[in-house]
Amino acid sequence: MRLVGRRAGRTRVAALWLLAATGLLSGCTNFSQLQFHNDHDVTFSAPASRAKLTLPITLQWQVSGFRIAAPGSEPPSKDAGYFALFVDRAPIRPGQTLAAVGHNDPSCDASAGCPDKQYLADRQIYTTTGLSYTLRQVAALSDNSDNWQLHDVTIVLLDTTGHRIGEHAYYRDFQLRRSSDS
Repeated sequence: MRLVGRRAGRTRVAALWLLAATGLLSGCTNFSQLQFHNDHDVTFSAPASRAKLTLPITLQWQVSGFRIAAPGSEPPSKDAGYFALFVDRAPIRPGQTLAAVGHNDPSCDASAGCPDKQYLADRQIYTTTGLSYTLRQVAALSDNSDNWQLHDVTIVLLDTTGHRIGEHAYYRDFQLRRSSDS
């Protein structure tokens, strides 16, 4: 009898631990918002990480498992689209479009076609269907007075309707001498 009682007690304790762990996990993460997908491998070929550079800076990369397609050129797919580059700033969230950048910004009236290319460029956000992009200017980091500042570029994939595909982001950093007029 005693052995049965211990087994029953252990079983109850194990069940309670399992229930508690399940409750903690389900409360900590909203799994419905995760955008799992096949990884499209983007690798930078230039510049080297943390390279000391001067303007203009040409970023180059390769991609596998992803077909480049222009905005609006075909129905959306998780395997085709174009690139968005974010310089010194966080990218949009998975599933969002670049319209999220102008959300709640009174200077960006959606009915006037905002955010347009200039609005995004003013915020150091660029799109391309190429495997390279040349940065002609990079804003100095206001919270950093070092002569050489470490900047970063994050690339995310957009489908042909402009929605960010998945969770993945591809990152490259580089150093740029702070301009004397900053």
